[in-house]
Amino acid sequence: MPRRLQTPLVKRCMIALYAVLLALSAATAEASHKVAHCKPLPADNEFASDFSLITDQEWGIGLGGWGGIRKGHPLRRPPVIFVHGNTRDAWDWDEEGRSVKQRFLEAGYTMQEIWAISYNGKSTKLNPPPLQCRTDNSSNVSDLTAFVNAVLTYTGTTKVDIVAHSLGVTLVRSAMRATPELSQAVRKFVGIAGPNHGTTVCRRAWLVWLIGWQEFVGCDELAPGSDWLARLNDGRGRGETPSPARYMTIYDGTGADIFYRPWLFGWPVGDADSPALEGAENKRLPGLTHDELKTDPQAVTLFLRFVSDP
Repeated sequence: MPRRLQTPLVKRCMIALYAVLLALSAATAEASHKVAHCKPLPADNEFASDFSLITDQEWGIGLGGWGGIRKGHPLRRPPVIFVHGNTRDAWDWDEEGRSVKQRFLEAGYTMQEIWAISYNGKSTKLNPPPLQCRTDNSSNVSDLTAFVNAVLTYTGTTKVDIVAHSLGVTLVRSAMRATPELSQAVRKFVGIAGPNHGTTVCRRAWLVWLIGWQEFVGCDELAPGSDWLARLNDGRGRGETPSPARYMTIYDGTGADIFYRPWLFGWPVGDADSPALEGAENKRLPGLTHDELKTDPQAVTLFLRFVSDP
C-alpha cells in the first residue's frame, strides 16, 4: 500500500472502531471506581455537644456537619436537613457572602431547626480535579438514613424537610426508596440541580474525551438511561414523587448548568430538563449555573418559602 494512503486509512479505521465501542458502551457499566474514588479527610463537626456521633460506613470516620442546640429544645417548625453535592461538605450551605444557613436564620429558623450533613468527609472541591474525592449514591444511603433518624430522635419530631443539591438529590431519593419509614418522615423535599434522569458528564462520549476509556465513580448510576435511574424513578411502583412528601425541583433548563446539556459535541442529548420530576413543582431559573441554583437569592427565596409555608 502506498505510504500516502496509510494515514487516512488508519484514521478511518480508528474512527470506525471508536464508533463501535461507543455504541457498545451504551449499556450500563459496572463501577470499578478507578477514577476519582479516594478517601477524604474527616469533615468538621459542629453539631450540638449532646448530638450522637455517627460513623461513616464506607470510611470508618465520623460524619461531620452542623446543627442542634440541645436535646429537648423546643421546635417551632419541622427541622430542615441540608444535603450537599459531590466533593462538597456541610459548609457548602454556609459559604461567606452567600450563606443559605444565614438566610434561614434570618427567616426565623433556629439552630435546632436547621441541620447539614457531610456524608463524604471534608470538602475537596478546591483541590485540583485529580485530587478531588468523589463518591456515589449507593455508598452513602445508610449514612444519610442514620443521620435523618438521629435528627428525628434528637429533636423529638416525626417529620423533617430536606433540601438537597446535585448528587444529594438522588442520594436522598434513593434513601427514601430504600427505607419506607424514611419516606414517611419527609414532609417536603427540594431537589436542586439533581441528576434525576442522568447527567451529561456521565455520558460515555464525554467521559472518553475527558478521562479516556475508564470508569468514573458514580457514573454507572447516573448515566442517562441507566438501570439504577430506572429503578429510582419507578419509586417501587409509586412513580418519581411518592407520597406523602411534597416535592419541588429547581434547575436551569438551558444548559448554563454544565451538568445538564441539551447538546453534546454537536449531537442533541436532551439532558437540560433532567432535574425535573413528574409530580413536583418544577421551577426553572434559566441562566443560573450549577452552584448559583443553590445560592442565588431568587432560588433561596423559592425553596425557603416552600419549606416554611405550613
